[in-house]
Amino acid sequence: MRAALRTAHRVVVRAALLGALVLAVPDGAVHPTTISLSTIGTAKAVDAGGDVLWVLALGSEAAPGTDVLQGRTDAIQLIGVHWAGRRAVAIGLPRDLYVDLPGGRGRISQALELGGPEGAAREVEDLLGITPDLVLVAGFDGFLSTMGAVGDVVVESPLAFTTDDGGVEVRRGRNTLDAEQALSYVTTRDTLPLSSDYERVANHQRLLIGLLHRLRSEEDDEGFMEATTLAALAGLETDLSPAAAYRIIQALTTIAPERTTGCIIRGEPSVEFGADVLIPDEAQAAAVGADAADDVRLQGGCRDGSG
Repeated sequence: MRAALRTAHRVVVRAALLGALVLAVPDGAVHPTTISLSTIGTAKAVDAGGDVLWVLALGSEAAPGTDVLQGRTDAIQLIGVHWAGRRAVAIGLPRDLYVDLPGGRGRISQALELGGPEGAAREVEDLLGITPDLVLVAGFDGFLSTMGAVGDVVVESPLAFTTDDGGVEVRRGRNTLDAEQALSYVTTRDTLPLSSDYERVANHQRLLIGLLHRLRSEEDDEGFMEATTLAALAGLETDLSPAAAYRIIQALTTIAPERTTGCIIRGEPSVEFGADVLIPDEAQAAAVGADAADDVRLQGGCRDGSG
């Protein structure tokens, strides 16, 4: 009986939250946008609740108080979710990949700034052959508010380093990070052992795994998912219906972290106009995309030469 009452209470609370979403989402334009969630094309996987959903997650460098769509992207992850299989894959793209952009070639980190969410999605589709259903862009403020609501996240690190700002000593093994520490962790590059963007992209994926573990462990705690969702609302701008947005957030708790894999697209170092860039390994990108597109599996591995 108590379990039934708890379930009923959660349903009532979440129904109330859905009502709050209906009221709050249209007001997002009043505040600086700190999180943007855009559909690409018809986004049938969202509308119809399909088995596979592809989300392009971007971390914007836009200064606090400015629209996140105006910044370059420090983090680029194409995340595939297979609801029925309770699994996911994250395909990381280093920011220095040198690609064709409107007006000429440049780093893929410029795609959002030059072409908006659609432009960023188009660059990813050109490389991987996968069209994202959604583009999620988070700025520093949106990241901090959402992570603050989620609470401390555990990250397993194979590397020991001090973050670029000197604020966090990351140990090999288990690390517990609060929101500020997590931001410092994912933005660090220069003090990583190889000062490599590949290492930074891998850290982004390790944080994603930590987030999944946190969501899974707290999903039954009264008010947790509601607080996490509401934390993003003040600066949220989206063209999704409130019901669809909430359904996606709630469904994330079904993904098993142990069924989540990661891959990073590689490139050949080069110098263009005096800047260090990476010429994408187009064969690897196409093979990984074709492998994962329909079922979110990498049965052929990452194809990055790591064995």
